[in-house]
Amino acid sequence: MAEGLAEAGADVAICGRNTATLAPAVEKLKALGSNALAIPCDVSDEAQVVAMAARIQEHYGRCDVLVNNAGISGMGPTDQVGVDAFNEMLHVNLTGAFLCCREIGKLMIEQKSGSIINLSSENGQVGFGIGMTAYATTKIGAVGMTRSLAVEWGKHGINVNAILPGNMEEGMMEMIKDREGPFFQAVGTSLLKLIPTGDFGGGDDMKGAVVFLASAAGRYVNGAQLVVDGGFTVNAGL
Repeated sequence: MAEGLAEAGADVAICGRNTATLAPAVEKLKALGSNALAIPCDVSDEAQVVAMAARIQEHYGRCDVLVNNAGISGMGPTDQVGVDAFNEMLHVNLTGAFLCCREIGKLMIEQKSGSIINLSSENGQVGFGIGMTAYATTKIGAVGMTRSLAVEWGKHGINVNAILPGNMEEGMMEMIKDREGPFFQAVGTSLLKLIPTGDFGGGDDMKGAVVFLASAAGRYVNGAQLVVDGGFTVNAGL
């Protein structure tokens, strides 16, 4: 998504708690012509998010687009999920998104414009029998936050929308690329049967979605859920 925004002409700040990956990512974005900036940040830490927003304002003077895509996943029988694991999922996936919306939202309210894009998931729309309760809770929460902010901040010229990715071969589910691996053997074949397009998505499939919502092309789209899943969510499984 950062590459897609850079290719569209945006200057992109990327944030993450894995600092070893930030430098090479920034160099990749600079090669695309972006005035890119790396900011170490754990979104579940309020002080770090406040510092991140201040750094963006200092470096760019404004922030036109916020993409909340930080997240963790996990699966397991719900009756065996501890409260610490559940809370960690909430802190990163939902509290982190809230903190970023709040702090970057302050800049956008001041400048009277902006686009916020929250990453939800198909897991926030359909149920799975493989122990995704904690993750799904955070992702439907992201939809609720998106809707509320879209209504509250529309008067400030801020659009707030959600992208709901499906089964992607990059990021959290990159292990599904290994057709001989245990993850694909456990769920890959059954997932493919439920995707009308017959394949998994990837990072390039997210570029158009994020650029559309971030640009003038999506000016009148507010409070929406853009599903990018090959038809998985709407498939009745017949």
